[in-house]
Amino acid sequence: MKISSLTLGLVDTNAYFIENDNHVILVDPASDSDLIIKKLNQINKPLTAILLTHAHFDHIGALDDIVAKYNVPVYMHKAEFDFLTNTEKNGSEKFKQYGMPQITSQITPLAMDEGEANVGDFHFKVLHTPGHSPGSLSFVFNEFAVVGDTLFNQGIGRTDLYKGDYETLVDSILDKLFQLDSDLPLFPGHGPYTTVEDEQLNPYLHG
Repeated sequence: MKISSLTLGLVDTNAYFIENDNHVILVDPASDSDLIIKKLNQINKPLTAILLTHAHFDHIGALDDIVAKYNVPVYMHKAEFDFLTNTEKNGSEKFKQYGMPQITSQITPLAMDEGEANVGDFHFKVLHTPGHSPGSLSFVFNEFAVVGDTLFNQGIGRTDLYKGDYETLVDSILDKLFQLDSDLPLFPGHGPYTTVEDEQLNPYLHG
């Protein structure tokens, strides 16, 4: 299994490409669909599906373009289905004053919840890790995990957007992510990767 990324859009969101021997999964098509398509062409393996860690605007900006081109299913938590069409819930309304575009999506997603998952020939574990948003998901593979905006390298996701909650977020990190292997690479929605071991002294987890 191999993971690579592009950092895209106005707030430097990480889009991830997870490959096995035969196929690729795209996580969080943030923005700049032309760059995502170029990267998929370079990988040169069929795209199996798109996974969303959550549906904030900066993680879904290229979603419709990619689905239109590749006709693949999109998996996300059902708690955020309406984020796709609601700019107040997905956060883009809050940031229009800074020149952010109003982002919506017209795709029809499939529900994914906590547990073992099989998507095409990919097998992985899904953790429901709310707090940054109510439907935040983390995807745990044998070699790494993609954790969205739940946990960053020496940071955590913001909790001032729709249905964000600090205590819920900290519980998700301590009860879910910190139960993973201490040296497992954790790939966040923004910034460089980290590990459970490296985040034991994360200052944002202690009030």
